[in-house]
Amino acid sequence: MNFALNYTNRVSIKPKVTLGDGSEAVDYCERMVMEVKGSSGDLSATIGNWVSFADPSTKTADDYAAWSSISASPRPGWVTTAMESFSGSVTAGIVGNIEGQINASINESVPEWAS
Repeated sequence: MNFALNYTNRVSIKPKVTLGDGSEAVDYCERMVMEVKGSSGDLSATIGNWVSFADPSTKTADDYAAWSSISASPRPGWVTTAMESFSGSVTAGIVGNIEGQINASINESVPEWAS
């Protein structure tokens, strides 16, 4: 089983926020849709979901990153940590989905060309 991690550009961004240290920041990324795709031979399954980042009140000017730096490589460590946590929580579901494809019963009322 191989897994691929996808950081999407589907994000929720606040145009302007006040950080925990009182400084202001622009383009604050609150959350991102992250996807994990598993594949085994010709079979694959993908699970994606919103992954939330830290509330702006917990950030300071020193650890804040604008959307432009989150969307580019290398990403800040806290973004990759969020992906690792998310991917770890969904890999069993992906494996189960692919196993379901392998073990799927064939309905005799479905023409062979459709299976």
